[in-house]
Amino acid sequence: MHTYRDRVAILTWVTAVLLAVQPVFLVPRFTWTWYPFGTPLTVVVGRDVWLGGALMLVVMAGTQWVLSAWDVPQSPPSFIHGAWALPLAEAWIALRLLPRQETRLAWLVFFVSTLLILALTWHSTTKALGHVPVDFPAPFILRTLAFATAGTLYLWLYSVGERSLLSATQMLVGSYLLAAALWQDIPIVPRLRWLYSLVVGLIVGQMAWLFRHVALSPLQGGLLLLLIFYGLTVILERHLERRLTTRLLLELAVTAGGVVLLILLVMR
Repeated sequence: MHTYRDRVAILTWVTAVLLAVQPVFLVPRFTWTWYPFGTPLTVVVGRDVWLGGALMLVVMAGTQWVLSAWDVPQSPPSFIHGAWALPLAEAWIALRLLPRQETRLAWLVFFVSTLLILALTWHSTTKALGHVPVDFPAPFILRTLAFATAGTLYLWLYSVGERSLLSATQMLVGSYLLAAALWQDIPIVPRLRWLYSLVVGLIVGQMAWLFRHVALSPLQGGLLLLLIFYGLTVILERHLERRLTTRLLLELAVTAGGVVLLILLVMR
């Protein structure tokens, strides 16, 4: 029987194949234009959408397949728990960023880094959710990867200059997935975890739309969104664990105020 390590290796290589065929992947291309709020909006359904759908199926089903390995407890987390949320967000961002690498070397470095990050994510997820004794802090690694993925998402979407409706929607969905990934080890019903994650996604998406209409640089906007995401997830996490205190709120408010001033006055 395959161990979870074998399954992680297989799943990583299947994902690698899907990402690698992106430059030569030929699929039908459709374009739709409509006028939300009275302004034209064009959406192209092409290679990214088709490959994204394939990646979604592979990553979501594959993550559950990894968790069902023999060396995880007999009742691994069900599909609805969303252990696939973090690897799905990482794979989707890689799908969008790979074509933007200007040189072959940069493409190769980004490609290999993505595979290593995905493999580490699946490995850490199995250890963290399976409550298996480990020689490295799996929950800490997952949290670090989640916040790093969020920062990449916000900074990248601001730098490409997409329409505010499109970029805000992508940030909403990405924040929704990443918040759910951060709260995997909190013993609450999945419905409540997804509901609170949706609240985070909606707030970040709304703030992303607002920041597009004020004089902020891409660096400032991305960092402010990351700060909002961090603050919301910490507050709601403590609330879900019933450990939210007035002192914590005050500390977060003071720290956030100082960070906001630093971002607005120093970073351009």
